[in-house]
Amino acid sequence: MDEKYKITGVNLKIELIIGLSIVPFFLIFSILTIFLYNNITDVEFRNIPFYIVVGGMLLGISLGLLFAKVLGKKMNGIWRIEVKQEYLLISFKKEKWTIKLDNILKFKIYGNPNFKYVSIFTNNEVVRMRIGNNGLAPFSNTEDLKKLDVFIKKILPFFDGNYLKKDGTVKLSPVGTVKLTYLKK
Repeated sequence: MDEKYKITGVNLKIELIIGLSIVPFFLIFSILTIFLYNNITDVEFRNIPFYIVVGGMLLGISLGLLFAKVLGKKMNGIWRIEVKQEYLLISFKKEKWTIKLDNILKFKIYGNPNFKYVSIFTNNEVVRMRIGNNGLAPFSNTEDLKKLDVFIKKILPFFDGNYLKKDGTVKLSPVGTVKLTYLKK
């Protein structure tokens, strides 16, 4: 059962930083658009057309997403996962976890073909891996998602045999969407 995986991605903390980096662009361009329109046309703030404000918001979001993509590539790291007979050895940047498989209380997989979130909960620690290659999760590539799928397929038989499975995938979800939670019996 010994397998090693190197997967590019981020953790929850870095993903939140990347996601929140969009907000300043949204706010700055919204306010800047209102200010410039007011100065150019001498129209009072309350009389500025709504489409002008929405245009500034969309410009801010667009530039924020481009910035988030660059930031995602700069801040990502390598998840090193080693599957042993009874342990998972996981490291990301300077953090390391040695998790005994029997000590896992909850194993959660959420995502679609473009991003996957894997969370491992024990009594005293939580490991949250974020792997994705779409607009809102721009920190990996397709190969990383394939490696993560191989890791998940390798470890799922253990959870299928020893844990309660809760499939939260909605029937109308797009193909490839997954929302599985395994809880300790």
